[in-house]
Amino acid sequence: MTNVIPSTQGATAKLAEFVAVSAQLPLPLPVANKAAFCFLDALGLAILAKNEKTVLAVNSLMPSLVNPLPTGAHQTGLARLWTSGAWVSVSDAVTGNAVAVHAQFHDDTDYSSWTHPGSLIVSVALSLGESLDSPMASVLRAVAIGYDSIEWLGARDEVARGMISRGIRCSPALGTVAAAASASALLGLGADDVQNAIGIASSITGGVLEPVRCGSDEWRIQNAHAARGGLMAAQLAGAGMTGAAQGLEGPKGLLRSLAGLSVIPAAWKEAPRIDAILGVSAKPWATLGDNMSAVMAAALVREQRNTHAKISKIKVRIWRHFTEYPGTSYRGPFDHVTQALASMAFATAAMLVHGELEYSISLNHREDADILRLVPLVELEPDDHGTPYDATVTVTFDDGSVITKEASEAGLSRLFHDAPTALALFEDRLLRSGYAKGTGARVAARVLGAASGDVGFSARELLDDLHAPQPTQAPL
Repeated sequence: MTNVIPSTQGATAKLAEFVAVSAQLPLPLPVANKAAFCFLDALGLAILAKNEKTVLAVNSLMPSLVNPLPTGAHQTGLARLWTSGAWVSVSDAVTGNAVAVHAQFHDDTDYSSWTHPGSLIVSVALSLGESLDSPMASVLRAVAIGYDSIEWLGARDEVARGMISRGIRCSPALGTVAAAASASALLGLGADDVQNAIGIASSITGGVLEPVRCGSDEWRIQNAHAARGGLMAAQLAGAGMTGAAQGLEGPKGLLRSLAGLSVIPAAWKEAPRIDAILGVSAKPWATLGDNMSAVMAAALVREQRNTHAKISKIKVRIWRHFTEYPGTSYRGPFDHVTQALASMAFATAAMLVHGELEYSISLNHREDADILRLVPLVELEPDDHGTPYDATVTVTFDDGSVITKEASEAGLSRLFHDAPTALALFEDRLLRSGYAKGTGARVAARVLGAASGDVGFSARELLDDLHAPQPTQAPL
């Protein structure tokens, strides 16, 4: 029986109550569908990043077991790396899979918490779900609970921006707690144990913004470390370890120590919402989430007039908080891929030149003369009244003509997937990774079926399908 903690108690207990109760209830259909879209987005991105150097480096440190294991030889405590199908410990699987999801800065964004939940939550839910042979419906429920938790932790960006002002990166700092919530849901922990898991996670979390500012690589590891820490926190709580009962709001807890806030945010006085995941946006392009609306507006400019050689001036008006985030105002030289991924000027210029912004642009085109010509022409104008989804890009051409586009003109379909979009995107990413035509569509259809309740199968069966022997096919 679930041990429900009264909702009048503090923030740590409130989150624990939400996790324990929600884990026992079916998801509303829109929430289940959204969890499936987020799941497919993260899994597809991980597979697409299988050859990224940090992914390869991390996976090389993991002792893999017999690969593949003989049919029927599944064991509790093991899970697969999605990039290779290699069997490793569930902790190592969470680590390797989280690195892969986050490797190209292409994973989804929650603006309430300023985090990338896909790498933090889906890696835990699917890897732990595989090790436990959990039904896919339970995995999707754990995904939703993790996403809802991280949205609530951000407190409508009050906690998030408190952290950012102190140089703390929100994804790993809040992600450990949210990952613990997701793992706790799958493990079926009661509210007391969930509260212990949150307390433990709050005590071992953290991560600084310096890697994003300077362009080094370890930001990819930050989210993986948080995901693994959240898993461990839930496992230890399930084994009887106690955690700080006020890990979030205590006098020396996360709120005061990491966010520098002494007053409990209004959002933390409310219960988390099971439908908070609906507000999470996908990232159509591989760049910092802060750059997304600028790139979207730039894409509309290019669609109207594809003559980047004639551009003489570019003005980007965008939410002030994005212009002040470490790395966004960087203008080169772009010696490291992260410098290009973070730079708003580079991302805007690259879109105007190439009309797309997959990871390969930041990886291979950092010395592209056409992009580098435009970068100094980009003027960033902070907007004190906008939202994360607002940006205006005004491009002036040599002949004096001007094109102005608003990000809002593009609509929200690229940021908020529906079932056809999620299926098509997953199929495309698997095709580009060397999978046989139709594999992605088939696997995606099974996940979407699990969300709707039409299909019952386990996480292990889904990954068996994904990692079945493939016909020889070169990546696209």
